[in-house]
Amino acid sequence: MYLGLVGLTWIVAAAPLALATFWLVNAEATFDDPSEWASTVAPTAAFVGVIFAQWVVVAGTVSGVAAHSVTRRRGGSRPTLADTLRHARGSLPRLLVWTALLGLAIAAAFAPGLALFGLGVGSGGFVLLAGSLLLTVVALIPVSWLLVRTAFTAPAIVIDGLAVRDAIARSGSLTADRFWRTFGILAVMLVLAWVAMTTMMYPFDLLGSVADTWFGTSDSGIAATVLSVIGTVVASMVVQPALTVVPAVLYDDAASVPTAFPPGRVDR
Repeated sequence: MYLGLVGLTWIVAAAPLALATFWLVNAEATFDDPSEWASTVAPTAAFVGVIFAQWVVVAGTVSGVAAHSVTRRRGGSRPTLADTLRHARGSLPRLLVWTALLGLAIAAAFAPGLALFGLGVGSGGFVLLAGSLLLTVVALIPVSWLLVRTAFTAPAIVIDGLAVRDAIARSGSLTADRFWRTFGILAVMLVLAWVAMTTMMYPFDLLGSVADTWFGTSDSGIAATVLSVIGTVVASMVVQPALTVVPAVLYDDAASVPTAFPPGRVDR
């Protein structure tokens, strides 16, 4: 069922991902010439942007939709994908608003580093590239804090029927006393997901290297890029269903504590 939810997001992302991949493939020939790296910034940014948007939708929308199923399963029932989507239909507008806010917040945190990276690639300035790396590392601090404090927002929207503002406040109140516990669990899950994705993507990268050796032409770059994209999608579809369940399980556990702020009376 969770695979079905994630699969729906990839179906929506299929067309823009294909266009971004086509754009990236056409720019592949310039990667070997540092003086022409600037021409690859736009297609690379488009490709990364599509992947980023899909992951944000999983974090901000799918995790909320999956929360209903997790709650029902802990109660002994086994809801189908259709039942889960039907229940979440009323919460979908609020989930989409929350998803947009989450994506904008994360993008804003990394925007200075990415902008500096683009300037560095365009001018070939090592200092600018080093500065972009530093800004990106620094941005991880507020982004990590944000993701932990708002980890329960999507489940609160679906399970408790809260407005976005109230759901954010409820998530903040529930994670206030268990910040490091929540951070540790989410961090471990992300590390395990990264290891699993890297492992699953390796065969596709290996096939790309074989194509590079076998063909020995510019077509090999196309094959390697396409195989890498396929590997990214396959690995994400395997890993993301597990990641969507974690916030719902943690929320169910946190909300069951008697001292937690109940829905409708969140701490402001």
